[in-house]
Amino acid sequence: MATVFVFLLTIVSGVFSEHTKLEWTDCGTDPAYFTINKVDVSPMPIEVPGDIALTVGAVSNKTVTQGDIKISVKRHTFIGDITIPCLFHVGSCEYKDTCTLLDRMEKENWAGIMGGIGTQVRGLLSSIGITSFCNIQARSLDVQSYKLKLPPIPSILSFFAEGDYSAHVTATEAASGHQVACLDLKLSIKKHKDKTCTGWFCGRRRDLH
Repeated sequence: MATVFVFLLTIVSGVFSEHTKLEWTDCGTDPAYFTINKVDVSPMPIEVPGDIALTVGAVSNKTVTQGDIKISVKRHTFIGDITIPCLFHVGSCEYKDTCTLLDRMEKENWAGIMGGIGTQVRGLLSSIGITSFCNIQARSLDVQSYKLKLPPIPSILSFFAEGDYSAHVTATEAASGHQVACLDLKLSIKKHKDKTCTGWFCGRRRDLH
């Protein structure tokens, strides 16, 4: 589930940011497969581009083989919730075959940003002793403040404006279609603002000191 969450944050990476803490709800995870105890990300709102620290506490209760992930993302606005479309494999999309997902992300570099994200996800998995996004054995999944770099949002994904978002994430077993995990998330995104003062006015202000 840590991997699914990192993937989601990259994808979702009114106008004013509302959430100061990630809100998450288990919406139907099968306890025979997973137990999710904690999910957190800081800072909140998430600054893009910027660094985040991800914490996940979960347990995989049985071996999970090939699966599929489905994500629905909505942006909250003053006229109501707007579903973010799936564009260049980013947004409200369905991702088949988790066994090859990271390979495809890195090779195809969706939207010009997902290749680097895939590499970071591999690093996260390696940090907790998982060498593959396929056939995850029964074990504890303990991620503590793992640092990730979120890239700038490219112009082709301009629909991801800063603001408040909700996401519904499900993971299913490919062979049976059985839902093994489900998370509802609420988070906020804001654009990173460079606080370095440049230009004529800044030079004049320094001269006055």
